[in-house]
Amino acid sequence: MKIVTSGSKYIDIDAYAACIAYSHLLKLKGIQSKAISTAKLNESITKRLLELDVKLDKYKPAKDDEFIIIDVSDRNFFDNIVIENKIIEVIDHHIGFEDYWKERLGNNSKIEFIGSVATIIFELYEKENLQDKITKDIAYLMMSAILDNTLNFKAKITKNRDIIAYKKLEKIAGDPENYASKYFFDCQRIIEKDLKTALENDTKIGVTGKKVPKVFSQLTVWNKSKILHSKELIFDTLNTFGNDWILNLICLKEGKSYIITSNDIILQDIQKLLKGKIHKFYLECEEIWLRKEIIKQAN
Repeated sequence: MKIVTSGSKYIDIDAYAACIAYSHLLKLKGIQSKAISTAKLNESITKRLLELDVKLDKYKPAKDDEFIIIDVSDRNFFDNIVIENKIIEVIDHHIGFEDYWKERLGNNSKIEFIGSVATIIFELYEKENLQDKITKDIAYLMMSAILDNTLNFKAKITKNRDIIAYKKLEKIAGDPENYASKYFFDCQRIIEKDLKTALENDTKIGVTGKKVPKVFSQLTVWNKSKILHSKELIFDTLNTFGNDWILNLICLKEGKSYIITSNDIILQDIQKLLKGKIHKFYLECEEIWLRKEIIKQAN
């Protein structure tokens, strides 16, 4: 059985959608597979998406299991079910481990710096001439993944490939009206309902950046106001990791990132890296930065 899985701490819509979509592609090719995750689902996977007919599979380990890793290539962050010497493929859009996996897996290592890993999965459907077999529900999942990971195509990491894939998926889904705004409003409602959990579910620990803290949280919202007024809750939640952390609060309405931290020295260091205006406890950037872009900038 081919087990398509992702990271250990949490799974976002890009990993969730890509695992399900790639498992479906393998089945279309006659390959037995399951999309599995033991990680928490973060707020990017909305109630509307969880109610679709396509979902993650249940998992019972077997001796012949082989693992396909999606949306992560750092061995320290693989789902706990993964047996490393049984990994047969890695598909990711985060940089840093390309050489390692290329040497080990050859053409079965597909690591490209692109907006969404779901874009890569869609292109694999096209490569197999199976794009017509993408269901509406899988199209919605992949559309949401591309929107989330490109920040509605405003992130610098967005490639023309992401835009093309989204437009093609939109046609498969039936040209849903105002889908992007509906999706992001759904995400914001989840975040505001339980901000503490949202922070915990999208905090990466052990970030491999030379000039950024090891604890790096990120939230994407349409409107920043309610979150910025929750300073005490943010500090209480992230200070449990010490005082070496930042939160990248992405405001889509303004097209800006707000970098929040309780550490003044970190705030000044991040300003040198990203520019912008320092307020009492956050840096207001003049553009949107994704966490992976900040890490790349810092290396």
